[in-house]
Amino acid sequence: MKTCEQWKVYEFTLNGPTSGNPFTDVTLFATFFFNNHTTRVRGFYDGNGQYKVRFMPEEIGKWTVTTDSNVSELNHQTDEFECTPAEKGNHGPVRVAGQTHFAYADGTPYMPFGTTAYAWCFQSPETQQQTLQTLKENKFNKIRMLIFPKSYSYNTAQPKMYPYEGAPKKVSDTFDSTTWMLKPEDIGFDFSKFIPEYFQHLEKQIQALDNLGVEADLILFHPYDSWGFARMGKKFDQLYLQYVIARFASLKNVWWALSNEYDLMALVGQKPLEAWDFIGKTVQREDPSAHLVSIHNFYDPPQHKDTTKNWYDQTKPWITHLSIQTDNVFLVPKWLDEYDKPIVVDECRYEGNIEFGFGDNTAEGMMDNFYRIVLRGGYATHGETYIDKPNTKRPIWWAHGGKLYGESQKRINYFKQLLEDNGFNYVIPMATEGGHWELAVGESPNGQKAIVYFGENQPEFELLDFLDDDATYTAQLIDTWNMTIKDFPEEINNKDYFHLPRKNYQALLLTRK
Repeated sequence: MKTCEQWKVYEFTLNGPTSGNPFTDVTLFATFFFNNHTTRVRGFYDGNGQYKVRFMPEEIGKWTVTTDSNVSELNHQTDEFECTPAEKGNHGPVRVAGQTHFAYADGTPYMPFGTTAYAWCFQSPETQQQTLQTLKENKFNKIRMLIFPKSYSYNTAQPKMYPYEGAPKKVSDTFDSTTWMLKPEDIGFDFSKFIPEYFQHLEKQIQALDNLGVEADLILFHPYDSWGFARMGKKFDQLYLQYVIARFASLKNVWWALSNEYDLMALVGQKPLEAWDFIGKTVQREDPSAHLVSIHNFYDPPQHKDTTKNWYDQTKPWITHLSIQTDNVFLVPKWLDEYDKPIVVDECRYEGNIEFGFGDNTAEGMMDNFYRIVLRGGYATHGETYIDKPNTKRPIWWAHGGKLYGESQKRINYFKQLLEDNGFNYVIPMATEGGHWELAVGESPNGQKAIVYFGENQPEFELLDFLDDDATYTAQLIDTWNMTIKDFPEEINNKDYFHLPRKNYQALLLTRK
């Protein structure tokens, strides 16, 4: 009997017709049976007459499979396999845990420390390999990446391969508001015919990320498009979603981001705001493995969830966590309270030197955002946008991957290790009412440790009056920039002042006595 490790990919391959359009003319599903429970999974055409059904089994034991199709040679085909226990290092997919945090399916805690390299899979083989090597050398465990290619400043080269049959054609700025579709004269690609090799390459790289322990946060749609992929229309959006989910949902390290900057797509005439409910429901319905789902904003998020009509309703059942673009790191606790879902600030500006405000943050600023977001109970994503000169040919991490040239990633690595070494499987934000709005303070789950982050604030005399009345702490002083830690001479409580050296980017690691 075949075997498939728990949370790995079971694949059933069948030979079928090549005539007509196999992507639209042929329907293929398989029903998976386990202990009187059934799961129906969509199959897909992988080219060269091969049809595949993929599934990520989560229950250990014997499974049976039966197909149904409108094509006789694909219909009523059967298979069986034994799902074996997960081996060392295989913790399964990441899921929401404890309402506002994450854990792997086997219960192992997971704290996303992410980065962004949107179009890394569309670069030269050398740059793609360098991207994987850079990830291996750092502690990032999630990467935001595109399924469609991207056209934007510093990223204007045509990809070597396209997702559809056809060729680029100049696209106008208008679309049909009913169908969300391009004018016929603007369509250069056949959106009903996928190029399997394009998606096979993406699968290979998603698997390479999984081998490194990195989650692939796959962005399904985005506005930075010169080919028409953002204006395919409702019919072909649905076909695309069905195809990529059938292909990728069996990969355990996949997350779905419905869009990058969804509200910008409405602003530039690509998709109306009402499109996202249809897209979100389609993803929820099509994914048998219930991967994480988010949607990412362009406009500044509101201070309250009901104060702007353009802010997507993050309470929708298919949204598992918030993916936010903002550098307002003070609102994380408020959003946690309002939405009761994990808060991931996936774009809090990038360390770099380009002309755009989102991409000229300092290394200190990038590091500071991580401490302030994570210690307030959220999660943060890194990005880097350094160029060596205008019109550079050198890969830029945020767009292409490759190498990192900045300094913040070293401090982010240090911070992640600090949390791991001190039992912070996740962070519980501590309330700092009164005079300490400027601090970011987080406790470990067992309440034995706390980190107080001062950032650019430099008090010489400090009183942490928000600590528990009956608690006394020993302390270590952390220089977050120089990545050093040393014993602090004074004990800390909520009644007595203590002396601090005046210096940027300090933190105290407190241990309850």
